[in-house]
Parts: sequence; structure tokens; C-alpha cells
Amino acid sequence: MAIDRNKLDNLLKQLPEELQNEVLEFAESLLDKNGTGGPTGNETPPVRSFFGIWDSGDPRSADNDRIDADLADEYASSHEAH
Repeated sequence: MAIDRNKLDNLLKQLPEELQNEVLEFAESLLDKNGTGGPTGNETPPVRSFFGIWDSGDPRSADNDRIDADLADEYASSHEAH
């Protein structure tokens, strides 16, 4: 999302003077939080935005030894129907 600073300044000038700084600080905090303001709908969000969003309910789901064993079993499998 491209940020047009002139458009933002024009919008701020329409507000009462006592609110302009508060709204500007809020807008800047949103930009800081989201980097460039987030995806526009056409962009793919960064991979890190998906980290930790799904809970499998298994407290050992991040156990690397178990994950490695599961992968090894699958790679060793013939994948034929029994």
C-alpha cells in the first residue's frame, strides 16, 4: 500500500487543530506496526505473518525429533494401498 503523504496532510488539515497531531501519531503507529501498511490484496503476505496462527491442540506439535521421525516414515513408505 503506497502512502501518499500529501493526501494525509490534506486530510489532517480538515480536522480541528487539537486533533491533527493525535491522528498523525495514530496513523504513523499503524504504519510502524504493519511495515508499509500491509498487503494491498494483490501481494502475498510475508511468511512470518502465518507463524503461530494455528494451534493443533498437540503440545508436542513442535517436537523436531518427532517431526523428523514422521518424515522418515513417510519417505520410507511405498504409499501403496493396503
